[in-house]
Amino acid sequence: MVRKLKTGKAQGNQADILQQAKAMQTEMLVVQEQLRTKELESSVGGGAVVVKVNGQKEILTVKLSDEIVKEAATDKEMLEDLIVSAVTEALRKAEELSEKEMEKITGGVNIPGLF
Repeated sequence: MVRKLKTGKAQGNQADILQQAKAMQTEMLVVQEQLRTKELESSVGGGAVVVKVNGQKEILTVKLSDEIVKEAATDKEMLEDLIVSAVTEALRKAEELSEKEMEKITGGVNIPGLF
């Protein structure tokens, strides 16, 4: 014997929620792929160190000026500090962009582990 399930309001709401979640997930995947193509740049030391990252927080390039490379021969720690500073700033910009783009989808609701 086959039973017919009643589709009450609660089941309808659950289906709507699942459908909305699937749509949001699809939108997030699109945004994540778009972030991969967006490039952000950070420059420190008057352009001595320039770091470029994408919106997925992947480092694309690190450029060092000839002048800073020469100075690094006598002050290696300074160059290391500049590189760390430039990378940190570039990644901060990428994080900010990612959050901004995801907020468009989530309506500003913070979903733990989302990004």
